[in-house]
Amino acid sequence: MELATTTTSQRPNYSEDVAEVFCRFLTQYKYPVAVIVGNPDTGKTDTGCLIAEVGKNEGVLDYLASNLNTGGAGQKITSLEDVKYWFRHQTGKKLYILDEAGINDENRSPLSKLNKEIRHEVFISRKFFAHWIFILQEMKDLDNWKDSNLTGLIIKKKCYNGEFEAVMKFKGEEDLLYFDEFPRTTVPFDTLDIALFTFERDILSEEGVSLQGIPAQVARLYAKTGNFSIIAKELKDETGKPMMTMQVKRALQQYIKQTLRCHEEPQKPDTLNNSA
Repeated sequence: MELATTTTSQRPNYSEDVAEVFCRFLTQYKYPVAVIVGNPDTGKTDTGCLIAEVGKNEGVLDYLASNLNTGGAGQKITSLEDVKYWFRHQTGKKLYILDEAGINDENRSPLSKLNKEIRHEVFISRKFFAHWIFILQEMKDLDNWKDSNLTGLIIKKKCYNGEFEAVMKFKGEEDLLYFDEFPRTTVPFDTLDIALFTFERDILSEEGVSLQGIPAQVARLYAKTGNFSIIAKELKDETGKPMMTMQVKRALQQYIKQTLRCHEEPQKPDTLNNSA
């Protein structure tokens, strides 16, 4: 979804210094990640949306998407599968905000595969003129990204007496940038929205049960091995629950049936509107 340029009455009251920092990040693609970290209620998500809003107003960003509801300002995308589709099919300069993006240990299952795929997608984001913003709460999560060659900007948020403050640092620079009375965005994001993010787009069975779990695993393993007995053994090793080969076959049939019937194509990206 293309970001609307805010009118003068709606325009957030940000300084030229704030605009310069955000535009500097959005106009380079060597380091496509910005990380925003801070305690709850310090305006982290607000700052992520402000980056998008400033980028659009200053003409360096065309499209926004996120795993939270931004009130129509951007597209809601809640799976890496759909992010990949969006990056590859949306013409223009793009920004994806991943809210509540605690980066888990690579060795922890089942999120390790998702983390690895996210890092791979970040690595090739420059090919699609795309940037990422990761919004974190805990400093231990920041440790996974602060020294990464993919991180171009780190923003630490604080709140004193109801006023937001920010400390920013660019990749490869020692100087810290301090901002008091940090501006707020006018993007109407939903602070109570549950920011889910999964590896694949969810698919529902006829009974409304998610097919993202076992049926999707069966389908992937079948594409790899083509052997129901091997699939049953691997699933038992992964889940600890035994499965008969007939159960594996039925799970695969259900996945194929519902994929053909109900698995809609991702929403096609909006055509770039140069007049906006």
